[in-house]
Amino acid sequence: MLYLIFSFKYSDIQKDLTILQTEKDIISRNLILKNKENYFAYINTNAYKDKIAKMSQNKKNPWEEVVFIVTKDEVDQYKKIETQDQIYTEKEPVKATFWMSNWQKWIYYVFNTDIRD
Repeated sequence: MLYLIFSFKYSDIQKDLTILQTEKDIISRNLILKNKENYFAYINTNAYKDKIAKMSQNKKNPWEEVVFIVTKDEVDQYKKIETQDQIYTEKEPVKATFWMSNWQKWIYYVFNTDIRD
């Protein structure tokens, strides 16, 4: 008789624990669903679509003005690159043996004559 009482009570407690765990799962899933609904509602707004278009395609709306804020270091780096491109560097003249094969170079060095056509 005691065995039946304890076994029924044990199974009753297990069912209660299962129900409690299921309720906790339902609550957590409802929170997740609510967060997803809010996220998808935000994604479908025009403001979000406009933001993504601006970021991915580097575009702006007709009434907007774009201002780039940079640090002094970035400006100095840009000036350095710009001036390096403007510096005139004299190219080294192409040597007479540049396009010659190895045996042609030997003849050029030994006899000082260019045998190319």
